Amino acid sequence: MAVPGADPLIGQTVDGRYRINSRLASGGMGTVYRATALRLDRQVALKVLHPYLAQDPKFVERFGREARAAARLTAPGIVAVYDQGVWGVRPTW
Repeated sequence: MAVPGADPLIGQTVDGRYRINSRLASGGMGTVYRATALRLDRQVALKVLHPYLAQDPKFVERFGREARAAARLTAPGIVAVYDQGVWGVRPTW
């Protein structure tokens, strides 16, 4: 039974590889979830673009650029980006 106001993505599996466990935060472009990478059994952060922005090609392109730029950063305190893709019609990384 669904809980009113509950996030419908919690409990979903993305691309057969990431199980969404809980919501961490939400911002201007998307929501960040705590997820489990099923292949490696490790905890990851998964960012999902807001549905209304996923319909705009400019935002989808910007989201992809953001993922590629973040993947090039390496420093203590910066989350590493390991993957990027599209789940249904919603870009994720």
